[in-house]
Amino acid sequence: MKTVAILGSKGGTGKSSLTHCLAYGAYLFGVQAVMVHTDQRPPVKSGRPYEYLDASANYSKVTEMIRERGNDDGLMVIDGAGNRPHVDLWVARTVDLVLIPVTNSAEDVRCAMHDLSRIASANTFAVINRWPSNRLVRMVMQRYVDRLPASRIAGKLADVGAIRHFLDDTDWHTPPTKVNN
Repeated sequence: MKTVAILGSKGGTGKSSLTHCLAYGAYLFGVQAVMVHTDQRPPVKSGRPYEYLDASANYSKVTEMIRERGNDDGLMVIDGAGNRPHVDLWVARTVDLVLIPVTNSAEDVRCAMHDLSRIASANTFAVINRWPSNRLVRMVMQRYVDRLPASRIAGKLADVGAIRHFLDDTDWHTPPTKVNN
């Protein structure tokens, strides 16, 4: 099973939303998906079309899960929690890919730069999250993005407000069309 961790020291960058989207995207492509919750917030209700595992109370479960599922086909996506750099470093050493979401603020870029240097492995990249559709807002955001090393940017993800649907603590329903597309 391939493993991806969505990590970063800054809260509010979309780590949980991106984690759910990757797991859901794998499901849509017929790939077995496992989403691992490590955040200190209570986990959302289950019923998702991908496996949802809670490791928030015991981080060592993450390594156990990776080891147990390592030979399975599919994708395991780990939702890191902000403000726990020791956990990020530990998780980063056990996965195939680390993505650090960055949104439109100087603080996000500073934190991402710090995280990229702190984790400092070839499999760690920033991903620009909530890339705006408005040309003028994109120009402003590009000034922040230009501070990041281009070789460490995995890509830009469009701002899709309906993604917040993944974090609703309600029974699961198929997300809005914009998310499915």
